[in-house]
Amino acid sequence: MEETTYPVKIGLEVHGYLDTKEKLFCKCSTDSDDAQNSHICPICTGTPGSKPMAPNLSAVKKMIQLALVFDSKISYDKVIWQRKHYNWADNPKGYQTTISGAHAVVNASSGKFKGINLTEIHLEEDPAQWNPETGRINYNRSGLPLIEIVTEPEFHNSEDVVTWLKDLLLSLSYIKAVRKNAGIKVDVNVSTYGERVEMKNLNSLEKIKKAINYEILRQVENHKKGIVQTRDTLAFDEKQGITIKMRSKEGASDYRFIPDPDLPQLKITKKLVSEVKGTLPEMPETKLARLLDEHHVDEKNAKVLTRNLELVEFFEELINEGIDIKKGLSWVTIELLRVLNYNKKTLEDADVEILPTHLAELIKAANDSKITVLKAKQIMNDFVPKSFSLADHADEVSNISEEAIENLCHQVIDENAHVVSDYKGGKTASLNFLIGQVMRLSNRRADFKSATEVMKRLIG
Repeated sequence: MEETTYPVKIGLEVHGYLDTKEKLFCKCSTDSDDAQNSHICPICTGTPGSKPMAPNLSAVKKMIQLALVFDSKISYDKVIWQRKHYNWADNPKGYQTTISGAHAVVNASSGKFKGINLTEIHLEEDPAQWNPETGRINYNRSGLPLIEIVTEPEFHNSEDVVTWLKDLLLSLSYIKAVRKNAGIKVDVNVSTYGERVEMKNLNSLEKIKKAINYEILRQVENHKKGIVQTRDTLAFDEKQGITIKMRSKEGASDYRFIPDPDLPQLKITKKLVSEVKGTLPEMPETKLARLLDEHHVDEKNAKVLTRNLELVEFFEELINEGIDIKKGLSWVTIELLRVLNYNKKTLEDADVEILPTHLAELIKAANDSKITVLKAKQIMNDFVPKSFSLADHADEVSNISEEAIENLCHQVIDENAHVVSDYKGGKTASLNFLIGQVMRLSNRRADFKSATEVMKRLIG
């Protein structure tokens, strides 16, 4: 994006669904994609007289993980659950339970990520899901534990926002705190010459970029016309590519925040923080540095590996199995990804079980010429969903003898006399077809180099 001469300030409020099995204040499952209203109870539907259970400890731990990763200051006392009141179809209780608001002590404050200062991190519950077209409400999502990460208004263009969010999502995937398949919701605050506006519930990077670019231009054009920007809440209409005013922006007082009388103060102990800290994995930057500095992996492949925690850990286990890094790299960054992508799977899928020991065994067999590289790649095709040991398929995968290769070459020559004639006539590419037939008949167990030499000798 070209440099602007107007004072653009952009801040983010990033909401992610914490990866827990149960909702924040009840025992209902967090599988919100199941049949509508299949995971509900009196608590998460706001039935009068129902009382919340103690907050989900798993959600609290994941909040602590995030605070530690971003080097935020964790609040150990005076953390009180607040009722944030607003009337909307998706809000069954008439308020949202959150650790934020006027005069609230948030779960964690300050912190920094990729050069951007963080204002706060806090827990809250998600409202239900309202379909304005049908009027139906799905309460499966009501009560899901959310984490909200609020940044300072330190972004100045949409490209920086998108890049930062990509890095954030990668880091969140490493600590496995946020559900990957649930995505994120981002409220974007933009100001140029007047008051800031808030664009609500942007749920894709592309939508975020388009909304920011449009809103900046809209505000600048209005300023030129003498229109004063007020503090508004907007929605982004993706079809029209414009922002639409929903309502005037609420202040903290509009939500009438009050302490929740049904929930005790949330007390975080230093012992719990220490326990959580001991379980934190290495972050992408650390793994990338080790791949580059210790293992001497080129930068391009190192970045491919570190985009996915399961992939880079798989590669590290492969090294521990004694595989030479240079020889094993393409088997992971090319072949393994090829097989997974073809089957529309990832290493983290519950039904996928590919063991590094099995791939190491396969690579060693190919390197030692016990099987052909082509055969090894063919075997990998069958590693999804579950890999296997070559020892269990020794008769099927071992290379065939020189004598068997010669017999196959004779068969191919007899069956393709016209191709042999073309080769003898100077069409050298015809040899590739003949060798390909040998490989097909041998089920890729013939050594390519040996087959080529034998074929050339027999043709003369």
